Amino acid sequence: MAKPDFPALLAPGMHNLTLPALHALAVAPFAGDVRRADLFQKLTTWAGALQACGLGGTLWLDGSFLTEKPDPGDIDCVLWNPGWASPAGATPANQQQVQTLLDRATAENLYGLDLYVVATPPGGGFHEEAYWRGVLGFGHDRVTAKGFAEVNL
Repeated sequence: MAKPDFPALLAPGMHNLTLPALHALAVAPFAGDVRRADLFQKLTTWAGALQACGLGGTLWLDGSFLTEKPDPGDIDCVLWNPGWASPAGATPANQQQVQTLLDRATAENLYGLDLYVVATPPGGGFHEEAYWRGVLGFGHDRVTAKGFAEVNL
């Protein structure tokens, strides 16, 4: 039996958002929802830590966090092609920190993220992108289209 779906916050398709715009969409309208605010704060802490190490990428976000569900459990996300902004940033300390930040168990336990990391070959990635658009772009019934967010780090 499929999980029930709550009303989506985004129309079907991918929506490029900034972190402040994501907050305005998924946190601000739910002023009494402490869990939402906590998840967003953890997301921004995680993203900031990646950027402080010099790592960038494109993040696709979805899950109950982008629905009207009260107290969402986590934020589903896919980090596409994480890469160093500068080769000089890839110090051993930064590499170790990034490895920890991108670890699925750590991301879930410390940051409330159901994290997947996808690295595609140059000029490739069609099948991976199609797969994740199917996962993120539809409800649990796999019929009802819904939206998801894209945030550039």
